[in-house]
Amino acid sequence: MNLRRTLSVTRKTLRGLKHDKRTVGFLVLMPLFLIALFGYTFGGSVKDVPIIVVNLDQGSPNGSVASAIISELETRETLKIVETLGPGDPSSEDHAIDKVSKGEVWVAIVFPEHFTEDVMAAIDNLRNGLSVIPSIIQFHVDATNPNIEQSVYTELQGSVQKVLVGTYHLIPPIAIIEERVYGEGAEFIDFFAPGVMGLAAMMVTFMLSIISFVHERTTGTLDRLLSTPVTEGEIVAGYALAFGLVGLVQSIVILLTAVVLFQIQIVGSGLLVLLIIFLLGVGNQGLGFLLSSNAKNEFQAVQFMPIILFPSILLAGVFWPIEAVPGFLRPISYFVPLTYAVDGTRSVMIRGWGVEHVWIQLTILVAFAVAMMLLSTYSLKKRR
Repeated sequence: MNLRRTLSVTRKTLRGLKHDKRTVGFLVLMPLFLIALFGYTFGGSVKDVPIIVVNLDQGSPNGSVASAIISELETRETLKIVETLGPGDPSSEDHAIDKVSKGEVWVAIVFPEHFTEDVMAAIDNLRNGLSVIPSIIQFHVDATNPNIEQSVYTELQGSVQKVLVGTYHLIPPIAIIEERVYGEGAEFIDFFAPGVMGLAAMMVTFMLSIISFVHERTTGTLDRLLSTPVTEGEIVAGYALAFGLVGLVQSIVILLTAVVLFQIQIVGSGLLVLLIIFLLGVGNQGLGFLLSSNAKNEFQAVQFMPIILFPSILLAGVFWPIEAVPGFLRPISYFVPLTYAVDGTRSVMIRGWGVEHVWIQLTILVAFAVAMMLLSTYSLKKRR
């Protein structure tokens, strides 16, 4: 090996990078962007989880233990009590469970009618060395997200302990009876698999479309195609159908593998799950098509990938809930199409929801796909 010739190649390569301002900016700014994004998202904790509380406790002349626990829950940043129902409405517990079943809140916490009385009786028995019957708190939870389920459960336990130790200097046995509205028997893989399906479909369709389109443009294939009677809309639709099917096939492989190897739950319609994935693939194909029109070569096209992929991976709820994303970044999550694909597939697979429940996610994904295809078509017309 000749060192002089090797260094000549090195100088030529660096000189080429020097004249590509976009690449220089990418090399400098992208590491800053990624470390900031990873730092904030990995450092976040679950916050503002919407819950509903039903306080049927009649209390005692000295006050209500349930009310004291609820007051402590209100101070927890993890929780956001959207509604507190009292004993006046006999159907309040049913109303709270219905809120959970509709996906409006994650948890309904119910304090029974004689909660304070039971706690005081347990304290007296403890002090007198007698047997103790645990007081009961009912915990109705949407267990489709184990991180949120565990966070709320931990906060409830912590609040109970703080109130009882601070007031009575001991902790009588309290049984938190958990009832899963959704996710009965679900494990972490059931939460994880829908996110992986959406992420895989997004990555494949986006990366394939952005690279293949730039390749066809630089080799002249696209110009030859545009010289035929084929319209711009037909070209975009053809690409969308092709890459959408590629993402769909990949999702089927992931789904079948997860069912065979890990016995994941599919409570709802598998076809609806695949429809959501297909729409995501079509939209991301259009996005890749559109972004690649601003790239002069494959190297510049690759630079768009981390800008799109990393925010989607970190902010769309694939690996941890949206509630764990820092507050100032959380609004961005709702502009990421993958967010709606992940939420929709989880709701269908674990909750068993149908079109009537996930129509918002479907509408957003359809709008995203149509918008990207129209913009891609417009970009091709400008090129022609």
